[in-house]
Amino acid sequence: MVGDGPPSSDLNFTIAYNAALQSRARRLLDIVMIHESRGRPRKFLPSQFFALAYLTVLAHRPLHYTQIYETYCGLTPDQRETLGLRDDLHYDQVRYFGERVKQLVVAGRVEMVDLMNGIFDAQIPARTTMSVSVDSTDYETYGRIRAFWSADRDPAPTSHDQAQSDVVELKSRRTGWPLLGDDGRPQRTKDPDARDGHRSAHNNRASGPFVGYDLTLGVNTRPYGSKTTVPNYIVSANLTPAGSHHAKAAQPMIDLLQARGHTITDVPADRAYNYAKPELWTQRLRDNGIEPVFDLTKKQRTPKPGPIHGTVVIDGTLFTQALPENLRHLPAHSRDMTVEKHQELAERYDERYANYGYKPMTTRNRRTRFRGPVRADRATSPIRCPNTPYSMRGSQDRPTTTCASRCGCSGTVTLPDSYLPNIRQRNPYGTTKWFKDYYRRNAVESANSQLRDAQPLERGYTRVFGRIKNAFLLGFTIFAHNQRCIVNHFHLRRQNVPPQFPLTHRPLTPDTQAPAPRHTTTRPRAPSG
Repeated sequence: MVGDGPPSSDLNFTIAYNAALQSRARRLLDIVMIHESRGRPRKFLPSQFFALAYLTVLAHRPLHYTQIYETYCGLTPDQRETLGLRDDLHYDQVRYFGERVKQLVVAGRVEMVDLMNGIFDAQIPARTTMSVSVDSTDYETYGRIRAFWSADRDPAPTSHDQAQSDVVELKSRRTGWPLLGDDGRPQRTKDPDARDGHRSAHNNRASGPFVGYDLTLGVNTRPYGSKTTVPNYIVSANLTPAGSHHAKAAQPMIDLLQARGHTITDVPADRAYNYAKPELWTQRLRDNGIEPVFDLTKKQRTPKPGPIHGTVVIDGTLFTQALPENLRHLPAHSRDMTVEKHQELAERYDERYANYGYKPMTTRNRRTRFRGPVRADRATSPIRCPNTPYSMRGSQDRPTTTCASRCGCSGTVTLPDSYLPNIRQRNPYGTTKWFKDYYRRNAVESANSQLRDAQPLERGYTRVFGRIKNAFLLGFTIFAHNQRCIVNHFHLRRQNVPPQFPLTHRPLTPDTQAPAPRHTTTRPRAPSG
């Protein structure tokens, strides 16, 4: 007999029950709530809350405490018996469980990022080698805004590297709002951790300021140089007040993945991350054996003198000073370009680097030796330089420089990883290789979009205040996203989910098998390969 709430299917119940048993976050809470507790025995266990929360998000319902309680009301007697819910459960028990989790995090007995990721990281194969794309999306607070942001009075809602104690003028407050938060930033709602931020346009909503949180995601991405597609599931996440430092929000996620035994080869991220100080992002990633992949800001593209005479650094790449003027200021790749325009521009970058760029040779102890475009011992150099007679034997179709007595066309130099770390990367900026490398980060953009489409991740999706409670509940939302992402990736390709995904491993059935592709033409198809 089904209860008063919405029923839960046998498949969803099995997934939720197994997920609760295997959840690392559930085991953490078991330790502090049950084994280390000196009070009376807890009636509502972490495994029971987790199973109900998993069921709620798998049913695509908002993650409210009332919805979690209604999920309990819809369980059959057999399902309640399986979860050990033999006594009646009350709504206050569900609500207090979230409050108790907050108390444990504030007391330092549980770490918030570890708890949030522990809700869904059982879906990730153990000790894998991966590429991780990083980006953040906005999550608006449920609290009512008491004092709106003003361009004339308030600071821009962007990253705040340091606390600012003077961002709110007390004499300009309206009915006591905004308050001055502990971090020196204005608090505009009763949500104590929600702050001003800036969001991009999405879902027919214009870009502009908002009040809430930044949800930073790390997404499994196709390895560099590989043509094999991979499921773009979320491997790590962090929730911070809106306007927080992007790199500081993402670094704990990377550290947690490495602490869990995963090997991260590279991290594609947009230019908001490499614009941070090197010790907070690019250099720190390299110190951990991770290659950063990034875009450049307009300021970072300013030419700089090279490390040796006759060289110049442009877009993070070392060139000979003989580089023609028309190749020094190439336009950047932009979103409004067509595929053909991107290809044409990348070819110009390729030509510039092939003819005038310094090429890497060997790397030892994080120091790489570079050699100029002109070889003094052969006539196969891409350009001809009067200071290197051997190169003048090359074809006259090759570009010929007008170098004086000293130049950098045939020089060699050894550069450490710490040399201009925020603009130098493994593939020269703008080239075809860089374009294919950097735009793998579209995986995290797709995850941001899918997370909003499948779950209504808008204002009011969670009706709790504070960073800790919101992060705790959003961990279950990410679990549901990963569940769909992994299953759909393999089933749409008519493949069984591999056994390394234990929570999603189930064979294809007629109900889950993707339909055969339809052809809209009667002409014979070209043979594959």
